[in-house]
Amino acid sequence: MKPYPAYLFFLVFIPFFMGCEKQPQLFEESDGLYFGTASPNFYYSFAKFPRKLIDTIQIPINVFGNAAGTERAISIENIKSAEFEAVEGVHFKLLSDVKIPANAFKATVPVAVYRTPELETKGLKFKLAINKNAAFPGTGITSQQEVTVNLTYIQQPASWGTLTGNPFAGYSANFGSWTKTKYKLILDALYDPLTGTTVTEFPEGNRFTGQHPVAYDHYVAIVRNYIRLNYPGNYGGVGASIKDPDANNQPVQVGPSNY
Repeated sequence: MKPYPAYLFFLVFIPFFMGCEKQPQLFEESDGLYFGTASPNFYYSFAKFPRKLIDTIQIPINVFGNAAGTERAISIENIKSAEFEAVEGVHFKLLSDVKIPANAFKATVPVAVYRTPELETKGLKFKLAINKNAAFPGTGITSQQEVTVNLTYIQQPASWGTLTGNPFAGYSANFGSWTKTKYKLILDALYDPLTGTTVTEFPEGNRFTGQHPVAYDHYVAIVRNYIRLNYPGNYGGVGASIKDPDANNQPVQVGPSNY
């Protein structure tokens, strides 16, 4: 009898062994949550919304795991320490009954924030953490279990610059030195009633023509015309004027600035 080639033996028995091989067990993690912010810090400035005394921020939160056919409750805790000066009930308030909707993988945590007198002089912050509960017993993404909320109002933008430097806003031909009085005036001048917002920062570009957005020159013109119209005394006209107590009571002038 003609013997079968050896390779036929392997063709027959390899599928047998493969069928008997125990399949690896898939790793299953309990559903958890994690904050969906781009960094561990969440920033909110009332300067962007100068007419508001109270607002509600929405902090994104995501499911690490599966969606469910029913809505699921979220548990959030305010972490108290000396580092976090914002007081719950005074500077902010966690809104209750937050849930992940049915068949969803994400939601937002609403937090009411208040513009208090302290924000005139300094920023305040508080930290929120995710608590495990029956609906979400898992850890989620470990590094995103907490988020620090930073509240500000009248603080100098980091990108402001100086009278002689390259950053656009602080250059002498534009807004000049930063002060609270001048900044508030700029916020009022650039306020858009249709959106309820204003321009608070000038993060890109420098003082050289063609090296900053054309809109920035437009901003300077708007603020200069706003001062001329509402405070004509600042430019030698007759009528109201506004002086800056943080600049030896000089009249506020921009484009070019006088200080």
